[in-house]
Amino acid sequence: FFLAFIPQFVRLDEPPLPQYLTLIGTVILVDVIVMWGFFASAARPFRRLTQSPRGQRTLNSVFGALFIAVAALLVFVH
Repeated sequence: FFLAFIPQFVRLDEPPLPQYLTLIGTVILVDVIVMWGFFASAARPFRRLTQSPRGQRTLNSVFGALFIAVAALLVFVH
């Protein structure tokens, strides 16, 4: 992603370090804001499940099955 996206915003006639630092700071800031917002909104529905041992087992089973499904998909696709 970065090799395809970032070179469009780097001017070769100016010093590269300030440009890269600005781009890095912008990417980190946007990523933190988006991820915190996403995880804060996504975690709210799971709050009820994480408070009981049965709910925790259910979440562990669901996400474990999802990880196994993704691994199987990677094995068969790649």
